[in-house]
Formats: sequence, structure tokens, C-alpha cells
Amino acid sequence: MIHTFYRESDSFLHSLDPRAKIVGFTSAIVIILLFNDPMVTFTLFVSILAVGKVLGKIPLREQLRLLKPLVPLVVFTILLWPVIYKPRLEGFVFGVSFAFRLLALGLVTFLLLMTTKQRELIQGFVRLGLPYEFGLTISIGLRYIPTLYILTKNIMDAQKSRGWEVEKGNLIVRVRKMSAVMIPLLVASLKTAHELSIALESRAFGASKKRTFLHDIKMRKRDYLAVTFSLLLLGLALYLRYCLGFGHIRLYG
Repeated sequence: MIHTFYRESDSFLHSLDPRAKIVGFTSAIVIILLFNDPMVTFTLFVSILAVGKVLGKIPLREQLRLLKPLVPLVVFTILLWPVIYKPRLEGFVFGVSFAFRLLALGLVTFLLLMTTKQRELIQGFVRLGLPYEFGLTISIGLRYIPTLYILTKNIMDAQKSRGWEVEKGNLIVRVRKMSAVMIPLLVASLKTAHELSIALESRAFGASKKRTFLHDIKMRKRDYLAVTFSLLLLGLALYLRYCLGFGHIRLYG
């Protein structure tokens, strides 16, 4: 079962052509990866929250709730950096920076999934020149994020009902206890992938090289403006990063 994060709404993001959102999504990913200053990554994270709230009409509480599965990874990142980077205080700062970068990347992906239907997302990739097979693969890959989210939540609830206590013990003990979640999650993921392959084969996927769509998409003035704005932001970020050296801290040397 492939779950979806899509939420029906009349927001500005929902009304955009999927190609405009794909360009904006790609630009946002590149911008996030350009900077490693903790203040900049925190600002980017807050800005994405604001975009989701204002332009996507997605409540802040719901956006933050979707990031809960990333919390263990965020905590691990913050704790790991002081160990691998000296001095420890700077390592902690870099850990916080990379944690906000991780949260920002996850949030951008969630916003794309919550404001774009899978059908439109595939059409957007195809209209941008990507083969339909690759477009479907990327779309399924993005859609698999909420599937893993639901599977993880269900498995954790089931294990807790059996007396599983991950909160007790030191870090090593907790990591070992996570095997009670990771192994069933791996098995369930493989089963879902197998069922998906059967569903595609039963629908004769790949039988015809030329694909047609019942509902076509069309770029409008607002879409072109959104693409232009996204590319301008990307250009500004590249200028700040490589011409002015803004927002980047050298890790070594």
C-alpha cells in the first residue's frame, strides 16, 4: 500500500503547474546544500515553514509533525559531530547546522508531496523531457516516504504494545533496541515493493512507448513568474556563496 501526503486545498502552491513546483523544489534543494552556517540553515528552515504556511496553507503543527520521524537522525547528527570534529564546541555547532539542513530538505520534500498529486508530478517530469519510466520512478520514490512513515509508526506502536521501551538505556542500548523496528520495516518495505511491481505488470506497464494523459497540464503566467523567481533565488544564493563566501564555514583548513 502506497500512502500519500497530498492535501486538497485552494492554496497558491496547489494551483501551480507541477513543472514550476519541480523547478522550485530543485532550486530549494541546491540552495539548502550550498550553505553550512547554522544561522543560515536555521533561517532557510524557518523560511520553508513560512512558505508552507502562507503559500501552501499547511498549519505549522502539521508540518512539524511530519518531521517527527527525522528526530532520531537529527539527534544522532548533533551528537556525532562533536565526536568526529575538534574542538567539540565547533563540532556541536556544525552538528546543529547539518541537523537544520536535514530538516529543511525533508520539509521541502513534504511540501512538494502535500501540494502535488502523483499524476501531475509524473506529468511534470515527462513534460520537462524526462522519460515516463524515470518520471514514474522518481514519483514513486517520493511517494514512498509517507509509506515508510506510516509503516514505521505502525511498527513502533505494535512493539510498544508488546512492552518495547526504546527510551531506557544509553545510546548503544537504544540503537540495539531499534532492530525491533528496522527488521520488520525492511521486510514490510520489500513486500510493498513486490506488490507494487505486480500491480505495474498487471497494468501492462511498458507495453507502449508513447504515453497519453487524460488530463493535460499547461503553464500559465503565474507559473512562469514562479519559475523565474525560483531561478533568481538560486542565482542569488550562488552569488552569495561563491562570490562573497557568505553562509559557508570551512570545515578543515
